[in-house]
Amino acid sequence: MPRSVESTGKSIEQALQKALRQLDAKPDEVDIEILEGASKGFLAGLFGSKEVSIRVTLRDSKRTENHIDVLKDIISSLLSRMGVDYELTIEEMPDTTFINVVSSGLDGLLIGRRGETLSSLQHVVNRIFTSRTGQHSKITIDVGGYVKRKHRLLIERARKSADRVRKTGRDFDFEPLKASDRRIIHLAVSELSDLTTYTIGDGLMRKVVITSKANEFSEKSEKD
Repeated sequence: MPRSVESTGKSIEQALQKALRQLDAKPDEVDIEILEGASKGFLAGLFGSKEVSIRVTLRDSKRTENHIDVLKDIISSLLSRMGVDYELTIEEMPDTTFINVVSSGLDGLLIGRRGETLSSLQHVVNRIFTSRTGQHSKITIDVGGYVKRKHRLLIERARKSADRVRKTGRDFDFEPLKASDRRIIHLAVSELSDLTTYTIGDGLMRKVVITSKANEFSEKSEKD
């Protein structure tokens, strides 16, 4: 049985699954390395259009690594193959490890349209981290403060919408939002004594609704 194999796929996850079958291993039993010369494949892999190449190696079960060092190594491997010069700051928060990337003029490339590339990058880093350490740790990646600015704007919108509900007496529903954005609105409104939130819709169409606690019904208590 080999201890290391090279694998290709349209995404890192697809390549990883192929390698795991060859090694007869679980994700938490291997290390993943993005191969040299695969930078174009990796960038395309975020969008599922070309193949990415990786090397997957069985881990020594006795080896342990500091998770901050692991994160730095993963991000260094990914961004260097994308040709990005960068600086990192890593902050431990109660519910996440927050990583801010400051690049040399390539923030827009890393963020992508409506943050889609950044979301893909975060998913890949979380996936590789879990595969490498066996730990399911929530990792949030920001680029140039984009995520923090977006969160601040969402909180401001939540507060303005709450004032509108107080003045009009009518519920206010947001446009469909990602789960992470809905959570920010839920948390912002939870600090208000007279208002609450609930969620309507399915899948990508889920919306947050702000309502007065006086109008709240038990069937509207779902939070996500």
